[in-house]
Amino acid sequence: MKISKFLYTALFLTALIQLSFGQGMKVKPGTSVIINNSTTLKVAGGGDMTVEDNQNYSPSLVERGSLAFTGGGTLEVQQYLEKSQWHIISSPMISQTVEPYTGMYLYSYDETSDTWQNLTQLTDPLNAGEGYFVWPVSGNPDVVTFSGTANQSDVNVTLTVTPSTNNSGWNLIGNPFPCVVDWNGNADWNLNNVSSTIYLYDYAAGNYKTWNFNTGTGTNGKTNGYIAATQGFWVRTSDTIGSQSSYSLTMPQSQRVASPSTEFYKSGNTEENILRITVKNETYSDECVIAFNTESTDGFDNDFDAYKLFTKVSSPKLYTTTGDTKLAVNFMTSVENHETTAVGFLGGNDGVFTLNVNGIESFSAGIPIYLEDKKDGVFQNLRENNEYTFTSTVSDDQDRFVIHFANPLSVDDPAGIMEGLRIYSWQNSVIVDAPADFSGTVEIYDLPGKMIISSQISEGKNTISVNSAKGYYIVKVMGTKGIKTGKVYIR
Repeated sequence: MKISKFLYTALFLTALIQLSFGQGMKVKPGTSVIINNSTTLKVAGGGDMTVEDNQNYSPSLVERGSLAFTGGGTLEVQQYLEKSQWHIISSPMISQTVEPYTGMYLYSYDETSDTWQNLTQLTDPLNAGEGYFVWPVSGNPDVVTFSGTANQSDVNVTLTVTPSTNNSGWNLIGNPFPCVVDWNGNADWNLNNVSSTIYLYDYAAGNYKTWNFNTGTGTNGKTNGYIAATQGFWVRTSDTIGSQSSYSLTMPQSQRVASPSTEFYKSGNTEENILRITVKNETYSDECVIAFNTESTDGFDNDFDAYKLFTKVSSPKLYTTTGDTKLAVNFMTSVENHETTAVGFLGGNDGVFTLNVNGIESFSAGIPIYLEDKKDGVFQNLRENNEYTFTSTVSDDQDRFVIHFANPLSVDDPAGIMEGLRIYSWQNSVIVDAPADFSGTVEIYDLPGKMIISSQISEGKNTISVNSAKGYYIVKVMGTKGIKTGKVYIR
């Protein structure tokens, strides 16, 4: 994935004449070349036109007019690859073979058999619109070069659904143009039984970025539907049981974008009722989204949600669930119907991790938002502190976190059932005076939300010593007939 930049150079060729360049032409990274209609760019004298690439930018050549060579020159499109990392790639050229990837591990994916094929013959084709996984090893060049004629026309892609496989409906496809193409839901995509979300692998994060054009929601920094030149990606059909007659899409030349960057961060973009939870360690990061929209459902929605794709990289991973399905983006009907949402966490490695929860301001100010760490017994008010640091081991239960859209430390006593229960303090102790036949549990929390004591109690006067610093504490009493909380001061 390319790093986003705001500024780039654009060379617009718009004249109704032929423009000629002798001795070849190099297009530096960060430069877009747009050959507009009724314009011909002629590269004379046997020189090549090379559209260069580096780690910050992707190639950007938009041919709406003509590109011509005299004397034997050709078009070259570069692709930068970080070594010893998996990348999902695609070819921007017509009739391209695997030759540029000589000495690398290059694989195609077949959904019908859920198998991978290692492409080793230099004459094997790289099909336009298909995606491939590649692993450049030490000794390979930093840049591979495609040579020939670039795709300029629509590319039709047939998708498959094989219910008998473990990954039914997942198809690996790719941008067939030497420029950005925008996954924006435009009618020219001709989406036929295809979900609204794309999945792009980000080796720097060790996880997938997602983008849904229907909601305008992405993860892991994805803020638009831009798919870089030479970038492959996953789509899933909207039907995974094969009940429809056909599944397909068109890679539309009309949605090509003159930008050498995969991202263009928009100012003023606001999201409503969308909570973003990110996790980081020293190396990798991940993000999941909890959101609410009355047009969604509480199950998986092709037009709203995004699946959680798990990489083999030892990176931290966050997800929510609906039924047995793990999600990176989870839209639900309303906060009122979902006061708690479980958040799964897989650390990848032992270590220290930091959670950040953003988007709190997109919810009504009257809605409490708390994070619960079930392992450490911590409740944190995210409106007061949206960052939480914790330790984890690979053996930890993944069912660790809960987001509460209500105050978990202050649950109303229904119909006054526990009205006869008294909570107060005396010196360094908490006193719970329980009514007859009472049996339950008392939990004591400090103000940041960390549980410091949990104890069983019964009817009568229960004294719980608090051997902690003086100050205010929250006492939560839970019985079979309700819950009651109180605040006490320990001297």
